[in-house]
Amino acid sequence: MGRIGRSFALVGQSYRILMQDKELMILPLVAGVIIAAVVTMVAFGAGLDSAAIERFGPDAYIPLFAMYVAAYAIGIFFQAAVVAGAMERMRGGDPTVASALAAAGRRAGPILLWALVAATVGIAIRAVHERLGFVGRIVMTVVGAAWSLATFFVVPVLVLEDKTMRASFSRSVHMFRATWGETVVGGTTLGAAAMCAWLTLVAATGLLAWLAGTVALVFFALGAILLMIFFSAMEGIYVASLYQYVTDGRGPAGFDETLLRHAFVPKRR
Repeated sequence: MGRIGRSFALVGQSYRILMQDKELMILPLVAGVIIAAVVTMVAFGAGLDSAAIERFGPDAYIPLFAMYVAAYAIGIFFQAAVVAGAMERMRGGDPTVASALAAAGRRAGPILLWALVAATVGIAIRAVHERLGFVGRIVMTVVGAAWSLATFFVVPVLVLEDKTMRASFSRSVHMFRATWGETVVGGTTLGAAAMCAWLTLVAATGLLAWLAGTVALVFFALGAILLMIFFSAMEGIYVASLYQYVTDGRGPAGFDETLLRHAFVPKRR
């Protein structure tokens, strides 16, 4: 089985883990609600509208930075809770929403610091991207992708290891180098699955709009929320599974040991 086949199988096993602890999907839902409320309050308080945000001028830097930090901090905290819950299940436990949140809460300090760094990098990449020509934008897109890959394992390291923010970043880079095939292809696999789900939702909404009119808008809104919750939880479990194998050298409970062993072949020097 090649890398793509292994990654599809790993994603499928992540789904089975999620089905054992469906309550973990509550965490992305709560995160989304809080982020929407906070972003709305900051934008309203700063007098930002969609045009100001799209223009991304100097007058919007401070409120946009505040929005980025708030959104990153909330999103990363709840994603850390999903990872912690997934790891508890993989190690034979029975996670709850409370236990997952408690695990993330114990590492709230490093998570907040990382959110500040991630928000700074994110807004800097966007600012430079908006002001460069076509070639420059391509370069910044590549830089952004490289940053996302290098920080792929930061969340599990932050919530599961007693490391500083800086050490967590270095650890993430090291782990990415060891798992780059499954990290990239697995992420692409999740993205492909998500795209198929979104296309199905759009098609179903179009059909419903033709049959029932405005009811289709409610259907689409509910479907979009469910998809975002589901794939956010799936991502957390997938990352946790890779983290577990790389750190412990054994397959998590619920995962095929042989599949994981063949997924991580040491690179030749």
